[in-house]
Amino acid sequence: MRKNCSQVVLENFFEPCVLYLLLKKNSYGYELYQNLQKFCKCNVNMGNLYRGLNRLNKNGNISKIKMKSAKGPDKIIYSLSEKGRNYLNDWIENLEKQQAVISSLITNYKNL
Repeated sequence: MRKNCSQVVLENFFEPCVLYLLLKKNSYGYELYQNLQKFCKCNVNMGNLYRGLNRLNKNGNISKIKMKSAKGPDKIIYSLSEKGRNYLNDWIENLEKQQAVISSLITNYKNL
């Protein structure tokens, strides 16, 4: 049995959160890490982030470009592909359907 339900939620919504952030702005990994922490209001594991980015890239939902940096090592910039935009749209449509079920559960629980 899981003891930390908030972690389950984060894991379930990792991909659409990353895709949403990339819809707003192309970004490099550490910047995505910072924005995910602000957006999700929780700790994000850097290793999980990069594994997720690699999976999204492999599936064609995002693309990555190596950019020369004036200071420090080169940066990988991630951007949302058209396939990723469609995938995010599918996520949002499904989340809207699930939102009604979740709202009903919460309302019924509070009315006990």
